[in-house]
Parts: sequence; structure tokens; C-alpha cells
Amino acid sequence: MKRTFFLLLLGVAGCNDTVEPVAKPVDGEQMLRKVIVSIDREHPGRGLADYPSDEPADVPKSYALILLGAIEQARAERLTEVNALGVNAGNWLLENADANNNGIIGWGVPIAWDAYGDGSVNPENTEYSISTAIAVDALLGWADYVDEWKKAEILSLVEKALEPYLPSSMRTPAGMLPYSLLANDRKYDTFNSAVYLAGQMQRFAVITPQVELKEALMSAADSTMSALLRNKKIAEGSGSWYWNYSIQEDNPNDLPHAGYIVEGVLTYIDNKGRLASDFDRQKIFQHLMDFFGKDGKVRGWPAFRPEITTDARLYDLSIAAQLMCRFQDHNSGNYFLGEVPRYEAPEGGYLKYPYGTEPNRQVAEYESYLYRALKACGFSEDKHAQ
Repeated sequence: MKRTFFLLLLGVAGCNDTVEPVAKPVDGEQMLRKVIVSIDREHPGRGLADYPSDEPADVPKSYALILLGAIEQARAERLTEVNALGVNAGNWLLENADANNNGIIGWGVPIAWDAYGDGSVNPENTEYSISTAIAVDALLGWADYVDEWKKAEILSLVEKALEPYLPSSMRTPAGMLPYSLLANDRKYDTFNSAVYLAGQMQRFAVITPQVELKEALMSAADSTMSALLRNKKIAEGSGSWYWNYSIQEDNPNDLPHAGYIVEGVLTYIDNKGRLASDFDRQKIFQHLMDFFGKDGKVRGWPAFRPEITTDARLYDLSIAAQLMCRFQDHNSGNYFLGEVPRYEAPEGGYLKYPYGTEPNRQVAEYESYLYRALKACGFSEDKHAQ
């Protein structure tokens, strides 16, 4: 009864006295079969990226999301190992943990990128905290499904990936973990990437037996979470907690980046972070329902910013769906998965925006998020399709 009440509360909280969101029926098995067709079996994170290029690329986040999906399946079906897609994805992450050969373990994006539009272009494969956090998330989950030798390899690599972020010199002005390890990015206080990484630091702090490392991880996580608490905003109407993209910008996070914050905070709470009791778990989680517009459809930005009318992207829906399924129940994921059929391409697979939107394209990274979401929501493809 308690979970049912919470779901109803979520539905009412985001509707702003307009159209209440509806959890539509979802044929997740069929959806999963359609998205799997697009996945490269040997290189499951390879494909067209969401960058101005028509060339396939290996995107670390894509590999991590495929591995996370395989982990979801292994947990649900009580398997002793992840599927072949997950193994290939995990091994790629291990083998490409220093793609730019600078001696620093971490993951980024395969393009040169000016992350903040300030004229400072980071080289391709620069280590970014969000890519590293998602890769660490996937690798730590995989460690439960491998032999002891492989587990030791994974944990050692995760430790090396987190260590560069631990020194106090790597904090932003507000005391958060940085967007990247480069000085030009450390001047920005960006919540979503910092919080996701902080959650994984707290998770690893529970695992590691090293006392000094444990304290360093917890202190770094606490510093970010303290800044998050100082800068929270409360949505008018729903009362949910939310954050802007950064302290330097007066614009709320779009749905996927709001989802990264939910992920990070809940991971921090579930791993007994020292500031866990200062967070209102329900008010943070219910912010996901602030993204339903007056027509009941999912928006890219919160409904309390009606001037921003951009549609949700495929990965927006996917992140929200997997969070609902993991932290609420499988049925609640249908609020977001129910929108996905509008994104199906006539030739197969799923597009970045609803079909008919221009410009539009099929983005492999976004489909990997959908794969993970469908697995998190308990769907499985037919055996002949595996």
C-alpha cells in the first residue's frame, strides 16, 4: 500500500493542476528486440554518436550502459555472469581506460569538445567526470559477476580512475568534483556530473578496505553533497527538489541531467553517506514527474519552465524510466517508456527525437540508454534474438 500511495503522489506532483500523466501499456519485449538489432555485437558501444559527425565512434558511456543493462538482466534472472554483450562492453571499458595515453585512468568522449562554449576546446578522449562515473558504476556492478582475478582487476582500475579527483586542488569554487580534470573546466560548478561521481565514490568507499582511501573518498563525496544541499531549489507546485545545470547558470537541468543527480544522490544515500539524512529522498525523486507538460507528454525541461518547449530525447526517457523501475517499481517506468513508440524509425531502431521531428537521427548512445532501461524494467528479448 505504501508504494502505491507514493506512485500516486508522484503522478499528482508533476501535473501542476493540468493533465495527470498516464502510465501507458508497454510492449517492452518487442521494444527490446527492435533496439538490439542496432547494437554491434562485438563492439556494443559503437555507432553514430550525438555529435556533428556521420562516422561511427566508440563512446565509453554507450559501452557502460550496455554493461549496466546486462547487469540488470543478471540480477533479475539470478545469473552468475552477464550476457555476451555485457562481457564485450566491460572488456572494452577495461582495455580503453586510458584512450588518450596520458597515464590517467578515466573515460570521456571520442571528439574534441568545448564543454562550456567558452573557447577552451578539450582534446578528444579527455577524461570527464560523468563518463568516468558511469563507467565506474558499470564496472563495480560487473565485479559481482566475474571470478576473483577479474574482480581484483576491476577494483584496481576503479581505484585508479577515482584517485585523480580526490585532491582538494580538484574541487570547483563551490567545493564540488570537477566536470573534467582540466583547469579550464574546474571553474564551473556543475551539479549533475559531480553528484553522479560522488555517489560512486561513496559506493567504492564501502567496498575498499583501505582506511585512508575510504576517508578520502567519503570526504570528496561529502564536499560535493554539501554544495548540493546549499544550492537546492524547490519547484513551485510540486515541492520537489531540483538544481540548475550549474551555479553559474540560471537554468534548470533538463531531464537526463536531472536524472544523473537523482542517481548520484540515491546511490550516496543507499551507501550510507554521512550527509544522507539531510536529503529528502522523496522530494528529489519526485522531480522526475515535473517533466510532464499540460498535454501529459514528457518534456525535455521541467513544466515550470513553459517557455522551453523542446521535446524529450530518447535518452531523457530512458534515464527516467530506469530510475523509476529501479527505485520505485516496474510499472512506474511505463510513464516514460510509454512515450518511446513515437521515436521509432520506419526502417527500425529508435531516433533521438519523435519520428517526424527535423533534424533527427538514430543515435547509438541513446539506444544504449534504452537498452539499459528496458532491462532495468524487467524486459527480456526472445532467446533466438540473443
